[in-house]
Amino acid sequence: MAPADTITTCQTTGWEETPISSPISSLKITRVHTTRTLEGRLAGKALAEYIMVYREAPPGVTDPHQMTAKYTGIMSFKGTFDGSEEGEAHFTIDGLHDKGVTAKLVVDEKTCIGGLKGLTGEGSYLWDAEKKQLVLNLDGVKLQK
Repeated sequence: MAPADTITTCQTTGWEETPISSPISSLKITRVHTTRTLEGRLAGKALAEYIMVYREAPPGVTDPHQMTAKYTGIMSFKGTFDGSEEGEAHFTIDGLHDKGVTAKLVVDEKTCIGGLKGLTGEGSYLWDAEKKQLVLNLDGVKLQK
């Protein structure tokens, strides 16, 4: 595990999941809108939008927290990185919910403005079930001026 001062934690402050009907799929497909507060290397507020596809559940499983889902989305972030001036950045996200949550984050470099202009790279996150928060690994993310 990385030292505490290099960790970014993310509290989900809002979660709204809406079914998407699809005449061509029998699997559950949803759109998720989340709001978040980040602390650490990334410090500020974020909004994320995902499309989730739930995989076929084992027999008898109806709780969505016990199901497996693949998701993709975009996170819009406003705040600072490593104490920079405030700015905005957007990340693409590719994730999996399967007995926990893991995802890859990639900075969309062309969307970085203000104090985050020059942000590059990629990172990841995972769900810390004990603390009920996401923990971001941003070792591959850099701010180049």
